[in-house]
Amino acid sequence: MDDRDKYLKLSIDLTTEYLEEYPENASRYCKTKEKQIANIKKNFNKIIAPNEPTTKPDILVSRILESLFDHELSRREKIQKQYNDQKQTEMMIGELLERYISQKGQVFGWAFSGECIKAVDFIKKDGDQWIKLQIKTSDNTENSSAKAIRDDTPIKKWFRRFSSPQTKTPVLKKNGKLSKKGLTDEEYQERLISGDLSTFTQPDYNWDNFPDDDLKKVLSEEGFIKFIDKHIETIKNDL
Repeated sequence: MDDRDKYLKLSIDLTTEYLEEYPENASRYCKTKEKQIANIKKNFNKIIAPNEPTTKPDILVSRILESLFDHELSRREKIQKQYNDQKQTEMMIGELLERYISQKGQVFGWAFSGECIKAVDFIKKDGDQWIKLQIKTSDNTENSSAKAIRDDTPIKKWFRRFSSPQTKTPVLKKNGKLSKKGLTDEEYQERLISGDLSTFTQPDYNWDNFPDDDLKKVLSEEGFIKFIDKHIETIKNDL
């Protein structure tokens, strides 16, 4: 059994074990073990590549772009294609982020759960404790399955990039304790421990706050870019 098959088995085993224990947290399309296995296999075998457009562009959008923003009528079709290409690329980045974390995370016990568990992308078992993770590519993108699940353990949530990095100044409440207002959980905990109340600017990327101390050591934006470049080289000739 090669590494890919071992990881597929890990993902199937942990996902189905979790949903056998908490069947109410199965997504609507994965209520049975057979459907859970099929869903995970489908995601493993999927070739991440642009899809052929299935909808026609709204001509009114083009007219407004041309009248309000002075886009040239002669470039209408090119702009429409660029817009469609951008949407396709943004979707691909989300799927490739899952693949990258899968590749790096499997040695740390993280299993990819496909669309089987509501609001969860990855799952890990630590003793008797289930650890669940939801990822997004940006802090301003909404995970379509972002709903609470009911096994009394929180879902760890992480995003890859800050869409609008902010400059922040931690403040103290009247009782002298650090206020959480305006701070992420990670920023609050870091300043609570260090006592550093100086003004800081959020970074462009959020890899340092990945919620697994071991896995985050091997994750980075540079590594993700290399992963994507390799993937594009693999699929480019088939496009």
